[in-house]
Amino acid sequence: MAETIKLTARLDLSFSEKLVSDLKAVDAGTDIILDASDVVHFGALGAQAILATARRTHASGASLKLENVSERVERQLGYMGLNSANLMEGTA
Repeated sequence: MAETIKLTARLDLSFSEKLVSDLKAVDAGTDIILDASDVVHFGALGAQAILATARRTHASGASLKLENVSERVERQLGYMGLNSANLMEGTA
């Protein structure tokens, strides 16, 4: 069974602590689905939290999926040398 987490509109410094807390609360070995449908700003701290979670999740044999990523968010990730695919895989 997968755990779905709806991401906030802004993944920046002001919301990174809550995001990290939400992600750490998911049990190891649980698949995670991140719903990015409301995200309009994807900052470096949000990317860092998701990348670390992807690595932890994959190490436990589970998966992380980032859904409903807008073109705007893909551009913002691109500015950081990332994209939603390598973020999900933890390979950035």
